Amino acid sequence: MNTSISFTSFTQSILNHLKEKLGENYAVFSHRVRKNNGVELTGIVAGRKGHNTSPTIYIDSLYREDITGEEIKKISDRLYDEFQAAEFENNFDLSGFAEFKKAKEKLSFKLISMEKNRELLKEIPHKKFYNLAIVFYYTVQEPPFYGKAAILVYNNHLRQWGSSVEELLEIAFENTPVLFPYEIENMGDVMKKMLSDGLLEDLARIKDGETDKELFGGKWADEMLEQMTQGFLEDKIPMYVLTNKQKLYGAACMLYPGILKKFSEKTGEDLYVLPSSVHEVILVPASTGADRESLREIVTDINRTQVAEDEVLADSVYYYSRKSDRLVWIS
Repeated sequence: MNTSISFTSFTQSILNHLKEKLGENYAVFSHRVRKNNGVELTGIVAGRKGHNTSPTIYIDSLYREDITGEEIKKISDRLYDEFQAAEFENNFDLSGFAEFKKAKEKLSFKLISMEKNRELLKEIPHKKFYNLAIVFYYTVQEPPFYGKAAILVYNNHLRQWGSSVEELLEIAFENTPVLFPYEIENMGDVMKKMLSDGLLEDLARIKDGETDKELFGGKWADEMLEQMTQGFLEDKIPMYVLTNKQKLYGAACMLYPGILKKFSEKTGEDLYVLPSSVHEVILVPASTGADRESLREIVTDINRTQVAEDEVLADSVYYYSRKSDRLVWIS
């Protein structure tokens, strides 16, 4: 007997459960959201009536054709808890976005793919950078977001402000390094941190959800992490991760004035720059002898296996020359 359920029915079941649990004081609905790279996701919105902002939770990854009614109810209960935890206590004053004099203080830029965002780029101001596009967004710095929420700037905003792409570019290049300071870490340290976080989560599950960081931390955990990372890092080329402190749209850091120059002078090397996602790039010293095609294969593999579709930047390799102080697209 065929017991499959359509995504539409799955979505409607979740909406029905949430409406029942949240009651009449909430507006609960679903809508399709166009994300980066043309990706479309279904988001559930549960907003308290009278409030001008409400969280959105995407449900596409939660769906299976053979999902049961009991599983849908558990998902709905979990979403209910998440909406309760994420609910904003106060209305947000976004009036500053409408007034350019105020909005420009929080304008930033990020990098996205030209090829994967052809339709979107028809609607938003942008500046081409080889096969990438520099685009602009208004960053919400108030709590609870602190820079984690953004409003993409569209052509109609530009007209409303009476501004130009050139003016946005100048403002954003001044603001972004201040609002989103860069950081560079050794790839080994980044991996160790990721493994450490994952290890504590796994061990917490072993203890039935009770996390005893004293028992599972300290020297024992450090020794295990050393063993886990040792084999990976031996005989590998040195790599460094360039991003921002918020880990949000950090690939833009490769265009911050003077950053690549400063790091290349510190290492005494020209640099290959690999865009591992919209949130970070990998820096590889040129003296490693890695050829550009191998590096491109690394980027492509990362994009296919490690990065969400809407966070892919490009299957490309760029090269920074100390002598010319230029970043060029080479593959």
